[in-house]
Amino acid sequence: MKNWIDERESKLREFFEFDSQTELISRQTVEQFNLSPNAAAHLERHNIEWHVIPSSTVSIDTDDYRARFYPKLKFDDAARDYQKTSSYRAIMSGHERHQGRIIGVETTMKPKYLPGNRQFYGTPYGFEPRADPFAPYFGQARMMSGTRYAHNYRSLRNLVNSITKDWTKRGLMPPGYRLTICPPVVFNLVGTIFHPEWSETESLELGFYRDENNNAKCYAVGSNAPGDFSYIHEIETESDWTLLGFRTALVPET
Repeated sequence: MKNWIDERESKLREFFEFDSQTELISRQTVEQFNLSPNAAAHLERHNIEWHVIPSSTVSIDTDDYRARFYPKLKFDDAARDYQKTSSYRAIMSGHERHQGRIIGVETTMKPKYLPGNRQFYGTPYGFEPRADPFAPYFGQARMMSGTRYAHNYRSLRNLVNSITKDWTKRGLMPPGYRLTICPPVVFNLVGTIFHPEWSETESLELGFYRDENNNAKCYAVGSNAPGDFSYIHEIETESDWTLLGFRTALVPET
């Protein structure tokens, strides 16, 4: 395990230009992370890749961070109080809960858009229906399209809850973790530093945080160009999600 953590930290330090003394994650958190061989093999089949989310040493609410990770994001000059909005606060507080933690991020390739919205995750062009490792769970969640598109908040909630319950029952979920939809800032961080190939397809994905009232805040995330992950836009929970895919993540429950 130590090897992959060292590799992740090394790449993060290089990107942020940190020296070896800057703590990105505590040794206690690393030592407490426990993954059985059976669970590791199972999660690898579902393309779950473990990542270190830098501690509060890395503040995401700075001009430097925005320049590194959201270079093509355009702010409305007429609305400079965006940092006071509930949407922005949800992003800040949501990511704060993940800082200094180990999170499993699904790396399954997202596809290009196809006519009729029949693209499947797992290949860049999206023609192969058996390439998506999570497809067997879609029926249980009543995602009738058979793809990661044309769903809604309720069906996604059913999906992550049913998978979490199944994997926990079978001893395949790491202790203290649950499945969710990949959080927006984590998607941006991992995509920018570790998986720039995600930006090669133009399709957008969903991400969620909870606001101060524990209501879901939904965001469309993606790329404005190859190598870029700047696109983020709040969307309504009950809006049309026909063209929004998603990737999963394993996050600590507390």
